[in-house]
Amino acid sequence: MNERLRWGILGANSWIAGEAIAPSIRRSRNGRLVALASRKLTAPVNAPEGVRVVSYEALLDDPEVDAVYIPLPNSMHLEWAVRAAEAGKPVLCEKPLAPTYHEAARIVAAFERRGVPLMEGLMYRFHPQHRRVLALVASGAIGEIVEVRAHLSVDIMNPPDPSNVRLKPELGGGALLDMGCYTISVARMVYGVEPVAVRGWWKIDDRFAVDVAAGGVLEFPGARMALVSCSFEGFGNGFYSAIGRKGVIEAPRAIIQGLGTRLGEALIITMDADGRRSEETIASLDHYQLIVEAFADAVLNKSSVPLPPSDSLANMRVLDAFATSAREGREVRL
Repeated sequence: MNERLRWGILGANSWIAGEAIAPSIRRSRNGRLVALASRKLTAPVNAPEGVRVVSYEALLDDPEVDAVYIPLPNSMHLEWAVRAAEAGKPVLCEKPLAPTYHEAARIVAAFERRGVPLMEGLMYRFHPQHRRVLALVASGAIGEIVEVRAHLSVDIMNPPDPSNVRLKPELGGGALLDMGCYTISVARMVYGVEPVAVRGWWKIDDRFAVDVAAGGVLEFPGARMALVSCSFEGFGNGFYSAIGRKGVIEAPRAIIQGLGTRLGEALIITMDADGRRSEETIASLDHYQLIVEAFADAVLNKSSVPLPPSDSLANMRVLDAFATSAREGREVRL
């Protein structure tokens, strides 16, 4: 294996590939982008100099590609992740790992059979602001956590673009899968345990037959709760708060880098029961670069990935229960 991980991106024309992952790989300290895969090789692809454009199959067969990023629509994750595993290629897969827990479990099983690294692309987890939040929680700064609130939104409905994959049910679209995966992950991260029940709601846009907003309550052990919400109809915003018996921690620009003001800079606000308020800022960091570097370190060093597939399966289990609850109008026990 080289000192730098040689990356291929399986899907050349998505925003996440061209504007987020490809530049982050090229800036990374331990990676190099060598190939982009396109379904239509006759169509133009804006490939950086020195980066080959090949078919999906050719990328998986390429001995010069050490690892693959999969930014494809959710409905295509199962097929191409499994094919990558069978080709022996480590995969960093765009979130959510799959549209359902069943498909995610099949992906994880394929990588376990082949002994190949797999990690879900929940890039926010690699920003140091969350380690700081968890350290404050662990220190008892705000006492026992009794409630978590997490929200993520971006307005893609004013006006909607019918070609947007997030509005196509056959491709695994919808706000819950696209954005709810983050807010549920945040709640699980802060509590450090799994929820025991969920009650979810969603708003279906009949023009596209997908949910464009969703919200719900997760019950955690000890009758503690998390309020989670996501939307394709709100302005770009991603935040969470942890409410304790002695105070509250707020992370107002926490999930998608650049949403809100002070672009790229992270802010952590702590308030205690006596009304004292403190603010900490963390300089702008590219969490996409941080996740590709962390994954590359694991592959190059033959060590475990820092965000294991078991975490992805746990998140998918909650997402499935949330969808069932919203669809059937009832609480779902986990």
